[in-house]
Parts: sequence; structure tokens; C-alpha cells
Amino acid sequence: MELQSLGKFRLVRPLAVRSSVFHLFLARHEDDPEAAPPAYVVKLLPSGSGPEHAILAAQFEHEIRLYQAFNHPGIPSAHAEGAQNGVRYLVLDAIDGCDLAVLLGHDVGSPRGLSKEIAVYIMGQLADALHHVHTAEAEDKGKLVELNVVHRDICPANVLLSRTGQVMLADYNSATSIWLARESDMSQAGSKAYMAPERVVGTAAATVSSDIFGLAVMLWEMLKGQRCFKADDDLKTMDAIVKFDAGHPSRRLPGLSTKLAEIVRKNLDRDPARRYANAYQVLQRLAQCPEAAAAERAQQELGALVVEASAKAMA
Repeated sequence: MELQSLGKFRLVRPLAVRSSVFHLFLARHEDDPEAAPPAYVVKLLPSGSGPEHAILAAQFEHEIRLYQAFNHPGIPSAHAEGAQNGVRYLVLDAIDGCDLAVLLGHDVGSPRGLSKEIAVYIMGQLADALHHVHTAEAEDKGKLVELNVVHRDICPANVLLSRTGQVMLADYNSATSIWLARESDMSQAGSKAYMAPERVVGTAAATVSSDIFGLAVMLWEMLKGQRCFKADDDLKTMDAIVKFDAGHPSRRLPGLSTKLAEIVRKNLDRDPARRYANAYQVLQRLAQCPEAAAAERAQQELGALVVEASAKAMA
């Protein structure tokens, strides 16, 4: 029998997902009027068995705990979680808009760029949210502990944009923290085209620095209007990452301010030790860019672009 509700939430319609395992539905709370726009997204993991499903279930439990621990306007809020008929589910905010991959034309294989002001605005919002993720704490066994969260899948598909220009960092199913048991971890989790070189060439664990590299790849793509590392297959993509030279970005991205060029160059460096130490440092440097002065206008312009992109995606 097809699911129509989970807990107190009525499922309205399915949403497209990258995963073949998880399902997403727009949903309404049972107390919401039928005419009201759906305000929630339900992420669910269908029932299953075997070792592989056990790992997926453990990763989903981990993601649920992380969402419950976060408290930041740039991260979707968790409203409910539960299990019904063998289905485990999580209820999150619905974002009325599209993801950054759609806005940049990645979903249709036709990349486009954004203005420097909009790119800096988006990157500032993401850096702020990512700083919260990396420094998150929670009460564990009666004491406050650092969770040591690393997102591991910083990519445009996980950046949600609203029609009012709000920017959200979502999808923590690939994340790691002190709460994720080693036997449930997938060390190579993440999108290949946004992985840092140290993760591509060996067995180095994902770190704060590798998340920052993913931010820098997205910044490059927003400014350039082209994919940075995407190739015909994963091996060619990884080869492009390893061979990339981040020096002199202003030659390939003309018109950048000195500060913005520095942010691109340092955080796309192959050596993680030469990148910024943390996402807060990225945020500080972005605030010093002259392009950051137009943040309010950039937010409004971003909202207009999201409205346009969303309409095209639904056509």
C-alpha cells in the first residue's frame, strides 16, 4: 500500500533525489489547511535487511542526530522524526526554490555563471553555515562535547536557494562526526568533482580543510560559469583535481578584486596546509571583498534568479 502520511505529516508529492535509496516528499502537517503550500520535506529510508541496509540505516540515524544538534538559519531545521511500518523518516523545512546545481545549469549540462556580488553573497552564507557545522557541540553522556563534524559532500546539489535569496547548506548523510561508528563510515563519501586532492590521491580522512576546498570549487564555478573538474568519468575528474594549478586565478577569472582572487587561489591549493584554517576565516576574508558591499542587493537579485530557474525547471 502506498504511503500517504508519516506521523502527523501528510505526503503531498515526491521530489527528485540523487540517491536511489532515500526518498523525499513534500508534506503538510495534519493541522495545516489543504490550501496552504507544503512547508515540510520528509526524508525517508524504506525498510530493508542485510549488512548494506544496516550501514544505510546507521548513516541515516547519524544524519538525524546532526540535524537535531544544529541550530543555524543556514541549515534546515528538523521538526520531527520517527518510524512507521518499517520506514524511518525525518521531517525538515521545505525550501521554496531550487538548488545551486539547477541555478548554475549543471542539471541540464549547460553551465552558467553568476555575478561576482551574488557569488560572494552565496559563499558568505555557506561559510557561515559551514563554520557552525564544523564547531557544533552537543550534550553527550551528561557533558558538552565537540562533535568534530565534517560535511564531506560540499557541492551545488546540497546548496538550497529560496525565492527570497536565502541560502541553506543541506544533506548530512555523507557527514562524519564522533557519533558515526567506524563500521558505518564510508570514507570516500561525497561528490568526486568537489573532493580535495588529498582525498583523491590516497586514504586521507576528510577534514575541515577538504570541506573548504569544496567551497572554493563552487566559488570558481559560480564566477567562471564553467565546471571546474567535471570530466567524462570519475577517474578523469580525479586526475584533473590532482593536476589543477590554482595559481594566478585572475588570469582565468578576470575582474576579481585582490581579496576575492586570494580566496580562490588559497582554498583551491593542492596543499591543505596552505588553505584557510577554517570556514570562519573564509567568511572574514569574504567580508573584506569589495564585492561584499552589495550583499542586500545580491540577495534580492539571487531571489529573482531562483524564481526564474524554478519556473524553467517546472516547465
